[in-house]
Amino acid sequence: MKRRDFLKAAGAASLGLSGCSMKDENAKLVNIPKVSEAQAALKKEGISKVALIKAGSYDEDLVSLIESYAAKVDLPDLSNKRVVIKPNMVEFKPDRPITTNPRVLSAAIQVVKNMGAKEVVVAEGPGHMRDTEFLLDATGLGAAIKEADCRFVDLNLDDLVKVPNVAGFNGLKHFYMPRTIIDADAVISLPKLKMHHWVGVTCSMKNLFGTVPGRKYGWPKNLLHIKGIRDSIIDLVHIVKPVFTLVDAIVAMEGDGPINGTALETGFLALGTDLAAVDATCVRITSVDPHELSYIVLAGLVVGNIDEEKIEIIGESVESLKKPFAQPITIKSKELLARAAHAGS
Repeated sequence: MKRRDFLKAAGAASLGLSGCSMKDENAKLVNIPKVSEAQAALKKEGISKVALIKAGSYDEDLVSLIESYAAKVDLPDLSNKRVVIKPNMVEFKPDRPITTNPRVLSAAIQVVKNMGAKEVVVAEGPGHMRDTEFLLDATGLGAAIKEADCRFVDLNLDDLVKVPNVAGFNGLKHFYMPRTIIDADAVISLPKLKMHHWVGVTCSMKNLFGTVPGRKYGWPKNLLHIKGIRDSIIDLVHIVKPVFTLVDAIVAMEGDGPINGTALETGFLALGTDLAAVDATCVRITSVDPHELSYIVLAGLVVGNIDEEKIEIIGESVESLKKPFAQPITIKSKELLARAAHAGS
């Protein structure tokens, strides 16, 4: 397959712009690497199901809401499995929705227990603040974990396992990953929907940066930034292999995310087994075209589906939830966004 064939996949809805469509303009900036047949074969086949679950506040019965959609999106059997839930806990500021909300974590733990899991472990490797104990306490996630009688593992400090870089986009032949992640029977990504000044929008795939051990790769996982954020995201999806994602978008972050943005009430959870499809759908809800985001386009070639005709939406519609998120300057300037995605920090 030739590179120009992949660039065609990056097209968005046609909009007039100086004689060119938005699809053409996006293709010029979203510089997708050559994809081998082996890499393309990693992509999920068929139609992907994404549930958009209306949830007006964190006080609702989130467990019942999630469970009512579990079968509709074909969640896997977790009976007798050791499950690791990976929330987003990168930093803390009391007035900003930086982390996965503790009530979403509590709900996810209970749902997984109800699905028959043998053990539920919560694990995270914060990419900014190094005081994990402080973060657990300040965010309320530690209290949620304790109340659920679960074990927490700091992935920054966990024992390391050398594993092959299956997709191999960022040039590293191997990753050194936390044993907790590698030994898990199933991993679940539990992100917060946020704008992001490096990748545009962060969701279930970018959340996997927190599985990378800081004691090996630095803070904020420096080597992966140097090797390219886009390519490292896609590599991690194929190493961690999350079985599904549950996105906390009851309150999201707009503006200068993933840390300095501001709260935006969006009132939904997103659920699905195809992380590319879930992320592309959430990006559309932020009013950003997913074909403008380099890592989303690449995910559409080697992870799963990002085009609307290949995604079955269950529950609320994208249009009913869509909001005009305030955007970081890298999205306002598509050239800056492309440079950030390709070069890292």
